[in-house]
Amino acid sequence: MKSKLFTHSMIHNNPGLAPYESKYNDPHFLKKRNFDGKVFDLFDCAQFALLWDGLDAANPDREKVFPAGSEERLWVLERKKDLKKKYREAQQCGLDVLFMMDIIVLPKRIGSIYPEIFNEDHKIDIRKPKMKEIMDVLFDEIFSEFPEVSGIYIRFGETYVGEAYGTPWHFGNNPILGDEVEAHLFLIRYLMEKVCRQHNRKIYYRTWGFGAFQYDPECYLQISGQIEPHEKFFFCIKHTAGDFHRDFPFNQSLNKGKHRQVVEIQAAREYEGKGAYPNYIGSGVISGFEEFKWLMKENEVQSLSEIFGDSRDSADRHSAESDYADRNGGEADSCSSVGENNSRIAGVWIWPRGGGWDGPYINGRNGKDGTVAVEHGEELWADVNTYVISSWAKDPSCSDRYYAMKYAREELGMNEKDAVIFYEILMQSERAVLLGRGTNSENLSWDVFWTRDQNIEYSRLMLNIRNAVGVGQTDLLLKEKRRSVEIWEDICRLAQRLSDDLAIKRYIVTTCRYGFYLYSLYEVMYRANVFAVLGGRKQEVEKAVDEYEKLWEEWEELFRTEPGCPTLYEKKDEYLDLIGYDWNKGFDSAINPLRMLDEDGRILAGNMAETEECDAWGLKKG
Repeated sequence: MKSKLFTHSMIHNNPGLAPYESKYNDPHFLKKRNFDGKVFDLFDCAQFALLWDGLDAANPDREKVFPAGSEERLWVLERKKDLKKKYREAQQCGLDVLFMMDIIVLPKRIGSIYPEIFNEDHKIDIRKPKMKEIMDVLFDEIFSEFPEVSGIYIRFGETYVGEAYGTPWHFGNNPILGDEVEAHLFLIRYLMEKVCRQHNRKIYYRTWGFGAFQYDPECYLQISGQIEPHEKFFFCIKHTAGDFHRDFPFNQSLNKGKHRQVVEIQAAREYEGKGAYPNYIGSGVISGFEEFKWLMKENEVQSLSEIFGDSRDSADRHSAESDYADRNGGEADSCSSVGENNSRIAGVWIWPRGGGWDGPYINGRNGKDGTVAVEHGEELWADVNTYVISSWAKDPSCSDRYYAMKYAREELGMNEKDAVIFYEILMQSERAVLLGRGTNSENLSWDVFWTRDQNIEYSRLMLNIRNAVGVGQTDLLLKEKRRSVEIWEDICRLAQRLSDDLAIKRYIVTTCRYGFYLYSLYEVMYRANVFAVLGGRKQEVEKAVDEYEKLWEEWEELFRTEPGCPTLYEKKDEYLDLIGYDWNKGFDSAINPLRMLDEDGRILAGNMAETEECDAWGLKKG
């Protein structure tokens, strides 16, 4: 059954770093994969290619924004030429041309020429009278100079602009100032009038930010309920209630209210390796993740399939499909009648790559220094997530297994035996990641932000341990981490069972081993620190430290000897050179405090990591 859902794709490049090398940059590939639109990322946004001559003409008594012959104007003209080419190529492939846009971002000279746009804190205030004129010029010039643009994804809150991000002539800030609800209502009403009504273009208004709007259905309804729907206006909502983590519930704002919505999904998840190893989310997004059984209430929507009318338990579905496959010697024919009755969901927006900062890298060049990061990398694990979810969005009558098996056969050239093994690797990875990075128990209070990108935050690792100590659940914590490693061992064995003549086998084996080493390091870091917190197990801590070093040696050997191996996580106990944040370190930061213990085998007081409770999106409370 074909659905009416549209699918959009965006590569979310690392801010300030070189773009990702990906087949998803190619609009011809997107069209082949049946995507409807290409969303250009923040730094390919048309707002960086505007000359602002209209504002100059309307204010002849003021200085010009980009004077003729100036370095700034030449930079803008080059951006305009580049974007014209990129947008036109996507349009010629039959794709909708869209981009994500930080609001509010302006040329720096506007700030000096029009100081009346600032509030008392020197923030651009979109409610200032002059800002109405400036924003009108902004959108008028976007659509007059780039008429092929059919819509804009609006981002507020995170504003990456300036020299460090490759946009030296612009500046900006979060427009949501003062009362959050009133600020959103003001901005939404302006965008709906200016873009949707006057220019007949679409606005996809993201709820993501640093407030309750992103995850709280009451806040979402409080804002959206005061806005009348428009055919060109959509709210864009992450499928997770917060950032893209396991142990976060399905977002209950989805399918609520009276507006059409777009579901936002990250395929190469930034907190979970960015596609460096198998990390399947197709089943969880479509049918619900296993932790939802204890994390969520029974009457809460837990998956996209429930929104579209199929509320069967995901575990029962998988069991039924497996039984069918066993009886029929292959793939389960798990297509059924799934409706879209009463759904507010209009489309799915997938990031095949990107999100977060820096590495690990799975192919191409290092974004910071331009050197070749991975000689023969692949996008396999991000690609299968993207393929399964985008295919399901076009026809939700079939299960994730149907599309994953189809991917294995048609994209990877697998026979039926190998395709079954491949799907088993996918499903096992879903559980291994949950147990290794998070928890599958309501008895553990868990801070999921203890690791992200290619680094860790030791204080949050210790917070998880101290929470477990406080409720007498350290055995459970360590049991889950051990079980994750055991599953990775099973995954590696499954990979070895693939046919030797399968071209992609070497890469699959390599990246499964990558996952094994990474999650083995996670396990030993937790085990060693638990023992050091509890005391009385000094020799076991010392043994764990030796085990840690051996695992690193083997992981580094894998990277040296396998040309397709993704870049590793950071090892050194030092702050990383990242643009977006500077408080995380390499893995040694969790081990070095254990190299010198007191007589009882406990961490010395001077080496203790301070722990702080964090809020729903990872910011420290207080």
